[in-house]
Amino acid sequence: MKVTIRKIAEIADVSRGTVDKVLNERPGVSDAVREKVRNVASALNYRPNLIGKALAGQQNPKNIGIIVAPDYNPFVQDVKNGIEDAKKEIYDYGYNVDTRILNTLEVEEQLNILNSFVESKIDAIAMFSIDSERIRKKVNEIVDLGIPIVTYNSDIHNSKRMCFVGQDHFKGGAVASDLMNKLLCGGGDVLIITSLIELDCHKERIEGFKFGLKEYGSKINILEIVENQDRKQLAFEYTIKKLKEYPDLKGIYITGGGISGVGEALKTAGLESEIKVISHDLVPSTKTLIENGVVDFTIGQDPFYQGYQPIRILFEKLISNTEPQSEFERTRIDIRSRSNI
Repeated sequence: MKVTIRKIAEIADVSRGTVDKVLNERPGVSDAVREKVRNVASALNYRPNLIGKALAGQQNPKNIGIIVAPDYNPFVQDVKNGIEDAKKEIYDYGYNVDTRILNTLEVEEQLNILNSFVESKIDAIAMFSIDSERIRKKVNEIVDLGIPIVTYNSDIHNSKRMCFVGQDHFKGGAVASDLMNKLLCGGGDVLIITSLIELDCHKERIEGFKFGLKEYGSKINILEIVENQDRKQLAFEYTIKKLKEYPDLKGIYITGGGISGVGEALKTAGLESEIKVISHDLVPSTKTLIENGVVDFTIGQDPFYQGYQPIRILFEKLISNTEPQSEFERTRIDIRSRSNI
């Protein structure tokens, strides 16, 4: 049986006008009554009339802004595909998606985009976030203005964002350490190449990698951690340089983009079959490197879903005030090798 506002009003013993105010987040209702109405609606599994809301949305369109990592990292293409699918699904409800692709991983650029969203009176924001105190402060200011924010791929902790969509990166790093430990039979010098330590996803992967080594009593030694900002050329240059500095290097763990640069460097040095390599994400260049035996394992994280789901969460929040069921919506840890790419 269809649950109506009239039915909720009868059970909650309030007027239909009060129920309408509660379900549409309008003022004029006490906290106690608001909670009672929400509890009744939840118990009855109430779902709003989306057709009516679609018609209303066409008269008063809503805008969702999304910040995307620089697309020189091929990982981003699948994220963009997910955004496009979500965008098509919500378009008929009067919802638009404003996609902003970062050119750099600089705090100032992300702040400028967030300020631009606020100035344009955006209704909700999804963001790939740099974990900076300045970004955290800005996120909290925006949420206090009544604009919900969802982070994805890289989170910003201790902020007022609504939820995070993405992999448990600490576990992803721990999985990488377990794989490297097996590849090197428990010992050897390893170089870590990371995108940017200010990105939570990479901090967590590195911490998970270190934890895994300690947890299992590994004799693997991390020589150095260098940043390449997901850039192929920097990954190439660092790999060439470190191969010369560390002639006993046994393994490379790259936590972000630029894996093709690592592969080119190893081929240039004639070490592509000697150095063990673990990466993240199954982009076309990684697939080729795995097929050719240069990369041993890569760890996927479902980038399409990370582009798609934040838009859907914010759409549900705006159209029916539906909150996500959990603060964290985790994507899978997908281990790929030559046998299953």
